[in-house]
Amino acid sequence: MPSEAFNIAIIGFGPKGFYGFERILAFLKKYNISSDVNIHLFNESEAFATGWVYDVNQPDYLLMNYPNQFISCAPASDPPALVTIPSFTSYISKRTGNSEDYENSQIAPRKEVGAYLSYYFNKLKDVAIPSIKIYTYVARVDAIHKIESGYRIDAKSLSKQVIVDKLLITTGHSPSIISKKTTDVSTDATIPFVYPFSEKLRGIKSQAVVSCKGLGLTAIDTILGLTEGRSGYFKKIDGQQLMYYKSGLEPKYILPFSRSGIPIIPRGSHTTKQKQISFYFKCFVSGIKNTTTIFDFKSELLPIIEQDIIASFYFQLLENNNISIDPDISFDELEKRILVFHKENPEVKPFSVNELYNPNQIEGINTDFSVVKYWKFWITENSNPTSPYVAAASAWRFISDDFNYLYSTNRLTPESKNFFQKSYFGLFNRISYGPPVQNIEKMIALHNAEILDFTFVKSPIINKENEKFIFSSNTGTIEVDYLVDSRLPRGFSKEAPVIFNNSSDGLFSVEEKSIDYNELRCTADGSIINQNDTINKDIVCYGTPTENTLFDNDTLSRKHNDTVTQWAQNTALLILKNTNRLTATNEY
Repeated sequence: MPSEAFNIAIIGFGPKGFYGFERILAFLKKYNISSDVNIHLFNESEAFATGWVYDVNQPDYLLMNYPNQFISCAPASDPPALVTIPSFTSYISKRTGNSEDYENSQIAPRKEVGAYLSYYFNKLKDVAIPSIKIYTYVARVDAIHKIESGYRIDAKSLSKQVIVDKLLITTGHSPSIISKKTTDVSTDATIPFVYPFSEKLRGIKSQAVVSCKGLGLTAIDTILGLTEGRSGYFKKIDGQQLMYYKSGLEPKYILPFSRSGIPIIPRGSHTTKQKQISFYFKCFVSGIKNTTTIFDFKSELLPIIEQDIIASFYFQLLENNNISIDPDISFDELEKRILVFHKENPEVKPFSVNELYNPNQIEGINTDFSVVKYWKFWITENSNPTSPYVAAASAWRFISDDFNYLYSTNRLTPESKNFFQKSYFGLFNRISYGPPVQNIEKMIALHNAEILDFTFVKSPIINKENEKFIFSSNTGTIEVDYLVDSRLPRGFSKEAPVIFNNSSDGLFSVEEKSIDYNELRCTADGSIINQNDTINKDIVCYGTPTENTLFDNDTLSRKHNDTVTQWAQNTALLILKNTNRLTATNEY
């Protein structure tokens, strides 16, 4: 190891990188480390702490998908940060002059969250600790090599070599490659990754026909970037219906599509009146924590998850009808109470989980599925703070932490883990993690303005002729000028120049998930697994790179999958060891 100073690198410096930076500073202070420590921060852009998702230069119309009250970059555990970091609500209420109660229920632009992250990153960076030096590099890391003195970080844009002892990798999402079912030709007409918008959407000509692959959050961002982002605007008429006014710079048509043709469910700014809890799945997980049993997702776990969804619906419905239910009631007993309720109230339609999975079954949505009708249904439900449907759609958010415990401790069979990723990961996200209602109101307005077209929304046949894409379905055919992949990729592309592909020495090993992408192999604490199946604690991942091992990392939460706190503590203890200030220890 270098004798002059201990060197740490954080590669990829969005919110997760910032959290790692904050934690290592806190632990260095906790252990009163006075020896020299160099912290090297690598990011592909100057947007340190924000990444492209929370870039402070993005437009106001790109919103968070949950209220301000759930956002905080303050640490969730000891030791405290070197500077006081308030919640986002506290931070923004001081900026706006509004009360915290008002700000709690508001949905903020993502740039505001970026400003919050950036502000406290700079405050931490400026804290004067003489022994700690911080270096920032606007550079893409191309490879990592194991050398005698540590690890060499290669970045073509740097004129110097950076050699470090410990690495934290928080690289987030990496661009996917376009599906081979879509096209085998990469041209300017294909946009495989939409961020940052200012670069990726600039070349799309006005009055072009544009298709968007995906019906989720990124697709909505893309659609708004091509409309509101091109000087069109929305305005309510008589305080009621939202209308879109064209600028003439937007595409002629925007055609979103996906495999299922079912869009993401919008999310209101309030929570339901009924307190949401995980009823049966939490109890199940608590009961098996001291066992080593491996479970099949579809046959053993999914039925219990669906019990929770049903319970969430009916606890709210029964409460709305002044019927009290013991929260410890068994599911069998709950089913009996449900049968009694419907017998006494035959006008109330029974609920099934398929109402969430298959929108054709929801009352008011006929068998002739309509995206707009579906969205209007959920907008109405979200206006009701005691909606049973909203309670059911919210259930997965309260189940996911316990599910993650099973996922991250390898309590699912490999086959059923893959089945979950393929068949239910996206489904549960579509149901529980939708955009704010106001964004869906904008989508409906764009549809009414005859810009957003759902004719080819479900699995169109796509061919390429003479530099144009030909979309076909049983409703007709249309020529498409641009094909945009409006999805966030899982894992990382086999063809993209990411460090996991380029690094030598067998440092990283991957699991192949499809013909297009791989996922990194690591342990539950984020330590990488080498190609020889050895665990390397010198290199730890946090956030999206751990997706193959830990579930649901695409979040601002500091509690969820917090591998970074242990990394920071272990690193600080190692520095103590190396400076002979920690003796006869087994802490690391």
